[in-house]
Amino acid sequence: MQARLLDHVRGLVNDLGLSAIVVTHDLAVARLLSHRMMVMKDGYVIEQGLTDRVLDDPREPYTQLLVSSILQV
Repeated sequence: MQARLLDHVRGLVNDLGLSAIVVTHDLAVARLLSHRMMVMKDGYVIEQGLTDRVLDDPREPYTQLLVSSILQV
């Protein structure tokens, strides 16, 4: 079900030229759906940029912790 919904959202964004804000704790979903991302901690944006850059080379310790936690699962 989740995969179908994500495909539908991607299709709408691509086909209609829409923008979407997706709030998720699932970094795999963030990578799949977004070109840019923001990482928030305690209600503040602590890191932002191109999704691949943020996930592949996180600069903030909190972002590094989030990314490393998905590799350990």
